[in-house]
Amino acid sequence: MLKKFGLLAASLVAWTAMAAGQGAADIDSLPGLGSPVFALTGATVHDGTGRSTENAVIVIRDGLIEAVGANLQIPPDAREIDLSGMHVYPGLIDALTENGLRSSGQRSRQGAGQGRGGQPAGRGASEAENPEGPGLYPHIQASDLMDDEIGDKLSSWRDSGILSVNLAPSQGIFMGQSALINLGQHENDRLIVRSPTAMRLSYQGLGRTYPGSLMGVIAHVRQTFLDARHYSEAWQIYQSNPRGLKRPETDRALAALQTVVRGELPVIFPANQVRQIRRALAMAADHNLKAIIAGGFEAGQTAEELKQSGVPVIFSLDFPTRPKDQHPEFSEGLEAIRYRVNAPRQPALLEQAGIPFAFSSGGSRNATDYLGGLRKVAEEGLAPQAALRAATLSAAEILGVDQQLGSVEEGKVANLLVTDKDLFDSSAAVRHVFVDGVKFDIPEKKKPARRGEDEGLPVDVAGLWDVEVLTPEGSQSMQFDLQVSGSALSGHVISPMLGEVEILDGTVDGSSFSFKINVDLGNGPTEINISGSVSANELNGSADVAGLGSAPLEGRKAPGQYR
Repeated sequence: MLKKFGLLAASLVAWTAMAAGQGAADIDSLPGLGSPVFALTGATVHDGTGRSTENAVIVIRDGLIEAVGANLQIPPDAREIDLSGMHVYPGLIDALTENGLRSSGQRSRQGAGQGRGGQPAGRGASEAENPEGPGLYPHIQASDLMDDEIGDKLSSWRDSGILSVNLAPSQGIFMGQSALINLGQHENDRLIVRSPTAMRLSYQGLGRTYPGSLMGVIAHVRQTFLDARHYSEAWQIYQSNPRGLKRPETDRALAALQTVVRGELPVIFPANQVRQIRRALAMAADHNLKAIIAGGFEAGQTAEELKQSGVPVIFSLDFPTRPKDQHPEFSEGLEAIRYRVNAPRQPALLEQAGIPFAFSSGGSRNATDYLGGLRKVAEEGLAPQAALRAATLSAAEILGVDQQLGSVEEGKVANLLVTDKDLFDSSAAVRHVFVDGVKFDIPEKKKPARRGEDEGLPVDVAGLWDVEVLTPEGSQSMQFDLQVSGSALSGHVISPMLGEVEILDGTVDGSSFSFKINVDLGNGPTEINISGSVSANELNGSADVAGLGSAPLEGRKAPGQYR
């Protein structure tokens, strides 16, 4: 009777998850029903190290990969799952996120209030009362701040193929210690793969509380590292011969920094721009720290320095964008535009320089942004196999879990991602995932119908767009006035330099478009081919000028008062 009741309860759990639109654990895989043995057959396996094997077999037992390869014999006790035509990858790893940690209100007794972008909002009651000192929370561990049933809370991450996340606290200056977890459905303690993985640092000031400025924060960080070393020396002297010596005071924050100053636990430095990266490298060198750069939007420009220092990068896939509250008529400087355009190209530069790097979701709250960003960096020059390695095995190496995660190899944890097409195909869908050997079936996501789709009108493309083109001479503003009829695109390009030019040979395919214009640049007629895609109210693409190369462009839907 108890066994039948357990199966009924498990069925209800699975049905409830499916009804909520979440990936539901396979009925034979739910905790408490024993450990199933699976044999995955027929798929192309991309193991994360650069190798791919067609028509491979993967045997999963006790949550681990027992065997993988072609022409393997299927164990008699295994449940065979035919994945013919599909692709299997190691589970993706989000190497830095604060999603899934309790809110600032729930942990106010441990840290300052959280401001925009996960940075401290300034002085709060908890900061004023913090006995360790302003912004000092290195003793806080992410593993103690995890939301209850975090695997379900981050089910959208799991459904997108992100099966492991490195959780990091987000308050203060010395924010605390990160922890890597798997996104299964076990109780939280069983999800932890390694804790701690790193110490997270911030250069954000504390508002009206010292240190409030960047200069003050830098001085505070340097002094804290010096204090941590002095704390260690004082205790070593006392412990070697305590008689006649006053016992040093115990300090939780400085005690928690001992593994950091010994170079055992890496420090995650936030750094996007060249000057920030160089500042982090200098700080790490001055204090003999093991560093990791997080962000890295200009990391390629410091590739030689990163290479010499041996410092890896956790590159954020939350790319910089034009501020949404910026007035459409505001003309940004060339430097700001170049910063945005070049950000997705940095991983390719890191790969060329041989610098280890991983990927993170950054400040994004949308799980699908990670996979979209992964495909974006591949479009911008990073080889797909290199992108896959960075998202899996390289991330595991940087976080010290490469003996457990990051590749489809014998003896490793069975964290697997199954897609119906190549992962880097924008139309590929996640069909199944395995987390610690537990199988989750991902429901097919139906695209919501939009007004006008029944007439075949891709309504996102049509309309008036304010566009900026980044040319060697600077940013050029213009407008695209686009009309759509079926798959045909027509209209005009309007700019102070070109006037009003008719669009020729325009086509639309879903959210993608292409057209050409003929203009006189002073040397006779010149053909410019423009192509791109739209998403909501944003447009991205490029303009190819015959014989002169290409220039990136981006735009937004014009407000109603314009044209």
